[in-house]
Amino acid sequence: MRNVNRRYVLAAVAAAVLLGTGSAAWAGTHEFRRSSQPDVEEVEAVVPAPDSSTGSCGVERWSVKTGTDADAGKITLQSTTPTSIASLDALTAPSSLPANNRVQPTETTVFRLAATLTEYKLEADSDYHLVLNDGAGHTMIAEIPDPACVGSGSPLLTSVQKARSEFDARYTPTGSFQTANVPVSVTGVGFFDFLHGQTGVAPNGIELHSVLDVQFGTAGGNVVTVTNPGTQNGTVGTAASLQIQASDSAAGQSLTYAATGLPAGLSINPASGLVSGTPSTAASSPVTVTATDPTGASGSTSFTWNITGSAGCSGQLLANPGFETGTAAPWTGSTSVIRNSSSEPPHTGTWDAWLDGHGTSHTDTLSQRVSIPAGCHATLSFWLHIDTAETSTTKPYDTLTVKVGSTTLATYSNLNHATGYAQRNIDATTYAGQTVTITFTGAEDYTKQTSFVLDDTGLTLSNPAG
Repeated sequence: MRNVNRRYVLAAVAAAVLLGTGSAAWAGTHEFRRSSQPDVEEVEAVVPAPDSSTGSCGVERWSVKTGTDADAGKITLQSTTPTSIASLDALTAPSSLPANNRVQPTETTVFRLAATLTEYKLEADSDYHLVLNDGAGHTMIAEIPDPACVGSGSPLLTSVQKARSEFDARYTPTGSFQTANVPVSVTGVGFFDFLHGQTGVAPNGIELHSVLDVQFGTAGGNVVTVTNPGTQNGTVGTAASLQIQASDSAAGQSLTYAATGLPAGLSINPASGLVSGTPSTAASSPVTVTATDPTGASGSTSFTWNITGSAGCSGQLLANPGFETGTAAPWTGSTSVIRNSSSEPPHTGTWDAWLDGHGTSHTDTLSQRVSIPAGCHATLSFWLHIDTAETSTTKPYDTLTVKVGSTTLATYSNLNHATGYAQRNIDATTYAGQTVTITFTGAEDYTKQTSFVLDDTGLTLSNPAG
């Protein structure tokens, strides 16, 4: 077995620090792996990663390979540069390769090329190693890392997941090279690797790493390119419109568009590529748009679409929330529920809503109908004081239920009695976009009173987080 180059050991230590493991934690856990049919690229440092394909992730320039380096924000993800293996092979190799920075502009550029995938393999660091050939004597490597080895903060993660799924849908890589010899169109970030005899390596060490998209059956034929529109932002209830731009290397070809992950309320016109509609839900959505021509050639792009709550996601919706008018209206309630009695003083102000307290079989209700805007976060709150003559510590003889529509959100009883008021907060976001009735119902059994006293109610709106 040949000696491991000292550079790999140094790179492993550096990568351990960059990955946040720390050299002390990493010490003693690294290993050098070979496949059952080893190639030179298999003699490389790895770190344990139980969730990855091989149980290991790579080390050497790993942050640059996976987009967690200091220069990751400089990658031009919103544009793709068509190129060829010959053009990339002709680039001048840099004199040095920084561990946590990019060689610009090559390593900040997203390239797209058509080639033949001649063979592929699962490496010890869980990468898919793809050997690409242009049929004219030029070769290079493209690598699809395991998403489990890509940091959650990497801007490449979503596209890497997509590329890995695209490849898995067609092939099952193992630790030995398998022959493919199929035309492909591959999109990925430029990357210079150290030369150590890798199978298919370009003379200057250029690779596509990470691969962000792989389409089969397009080498030597049409190439469809979809322009990345960048991150999109919108608001619930406000109409949105985005024209997707795409081109085909063959003039005159019509394109058919499809999209996955669009925010609720939006759709894409399959003939024109126009995304339109009115967002109905606040969320951050990873979107992928694909354009396909009649020959089957296709291209895609991925971006994020952020939808925030409407401008109306603020304020408080309940009318007469503290009952300070001295009447129930616009609440609907049982007779004499609104009180200003010193026996059950309010939380603030002069009036409160006193349900039950009769010591006989009795039911009191208090309700109000309200419309909650779509896309908003809604919180129902109220101050509640419970006192009781019941002595049981286990039996809920008397109850107060809180409902939105026909759904019970909370139930309190004589077991919850306490001195003074306590504020209760209940998430009502599920009912955003609906008109519902909020109802408080107090029910006593035949003996021993329990009083449920409400004050300072509210249904407060806010914009959802994220």
